[in-house]
Amino acid sequence: MAQEIGDRLATHPDRGEAVVQAPVAAFLSFLLPGLGQAYNRQFWLAVLLGLPLAMTIVLGVLAAQNGAGVASRIVDVRFLEAVIVLDLALLGWRLVAIIQAHLRRGWSGKAHWTSWMTGLLVLATIGTHFVPAWYATATIETLTAISRGGPAGSGLVGDFHDILDPTEGGAPGSISGAGSEGITKRLTVLLVGIDYIPARPSTFLTDTMIVATIDPLTGIDLISIPRDTFGTPLGDGRIYNSKLNGLLARARREPGNYPLGGPETLKAAVGELIGLKIDYLAAIQVLGFKDAIDALGGVDITVSRAIHDNTYIDEYDRHTGFSIEPGEYHLDGHTAVAYARSRKGVGDSDFTRAARQQQLLVALLHQLTASSLLLNLPNLLGIIGDSVASDVPLELLPNLARALQDADPSAIDRLVIQYPLAHSDTLTDGTYILVPDIPAIQAAVHEMLTFQPGATPQPGD
Repeated sequence: MAQEIGDRLATHPDRGEAVVQAPVAAFLSFLLPGLGQAYNRQFWLAVLLGLPLAMTIVLGVLAAQNGAGVASRIVDVRFLEAVIVLDLALLGWRLVAIIQAHLRRGWSGKAHWTSWMTGLLVLATIGTHFVPAWYATATIETLTAISRGGPAGSGLVGDFHDILDPTEGGAPGSISGAGSEGITKRLTVLLVGIDYIPARPSTFLTDTMIVATIDPLTGIDLISIPRDTFGTPLGDGRIYNSKLNGLLARARREPGNYPLGGPETLKAAVGELIGLKIDYLAAIQVLGFKDAIDALGGVDITVSRAIHDNTYIDEYDRHTGFSIEPGEYHLDGHTAVAYARSRKGVGDSDFTRAARQQQLLVALLHQLTASSLLLNLPNLLGIIGDSVASDVPLELLPNLARALQDADPSAIDRLVIQYPLAHSDTLTDGTYILVPDIPAIQAAVHEMLTFQPGATPQPGD
C-alpha cells in the first residue's frame, strides 16, 4: 500500500496530497462541523456548518447551570422527544460536514485507505448520537410504563407490574393541582412499599404506607400509616374491618365488592383516615428499593439508637438478623433495606420502623441531584422499570421533580400515626390490630399542615 501511495504521489503530486488530506479535513469536521471546511479554505461554509452546533452547545451549558431544571427535564417526555429530534438533526448535520470536507479534497475510490478512514469517522459519529437517542427513548418507555401502572413483562412473581391496572378507575391519574407554571396547590401521593420476596409468592401486602404531601407554600410533609390499622372507612359508607395493608390486594381480587379497584379503593380509605384527598399512588417493591439505593451509590444515615434484631429475615427470605450501633453510616442497598424493615429489636416496633423509613426517604431526597441522576441513569432505568408502578400522569412528573429538587430536606415535616392517635387491640383469634382515633388523626394532620416547615407536631401535643 505504501508503494502504491508513493507511485500516485510521484505521478500526480497535487492530487495525491489532496487525497491524503481528505481524512484530515473529515476528522476536523468530526470534531466540530465547519473545522474541516475551514481547513479546506471554505470559510463561509465553515460558519454555516459550525454555527448551529455552537449555539446548541451554549444553550446546553446554560441549561446545565440550573440543576433543578435538568432534573425535571429528565422526566419530561416532551423534552426527551425534542432531544431525540435534535440529536437526529445534529447527526445529519455532522455527517454532511464530514462527508463534504472529505469530498472537497477529492474522491479516491471506495477501496482507498482514505475513504476507509472517513468511513470509520462516519460510524463513530453515528455511534455518538445513537447513545443519547437510545437513553432518551428508553427513559420515555420507562416513564410511560410506570405512569400506566407499571411495565408489562417485568418478570416479577405475582405480576407486580399489574398492581395498578390501567383499566381500573383513576389510572392513569388525571392531573390535579398543577399547571404550566408548576404545582399550584397541595398534592398528595400515597407511597406504598410491597414486601415482595422472590422466595415466596407476592401477596401485595402494603406493609409500608406513607402519604407525601407537596404544597407550594408550606413544602413537603410525610405521614406514615400503620399497616395494622383496623376499621378504616372506605368513603362509601362501609368500614373495612380488616388490616389496612391487605385492602389493595383484596379490592383487586373482589371487583364486585370494590368497583373502584385496588388503587382507588386504598386511596379513598387512606384519605378518609387522615382527612385529605389522595391524588395519586406510587408502589415500589423492596428489591427495587434496594437496587435503586445501590445504583445511587448508597445513602448517608445517622443512626440515633442501636438496633439488635436477631429475628430479622432479609429481602431474600434468609434469617440473617440485623444489628447496627449509633453513629454516621453510608449504607448500601442491602443494609438500608434492613434498616427500613427491622422491627423486632429491643424497643422497636412498627412505629420506630416507620420513622426510619421516613428518615431514609428524606436522606435519599437529599442525595438526588441532577448529576447523580444523569450518571446513574442506565442502571436506574432498568430498576425503576421493573420495580415501580404509579398512576401519576406523565405531564405532572416534571413539576414533581422540580418540587422535590427545590425542597429543603431539613424542613420536611414528619408524622407517624401511633398512640395516642391509635390504640392497640386484639381480635378474638389473637390477631394484633391498631384501632385509629380518626378525629384525633385528622386534627394532628391538619395541625401539621398548618405549621411552618420543620415544626412537626408530636401526637398528643
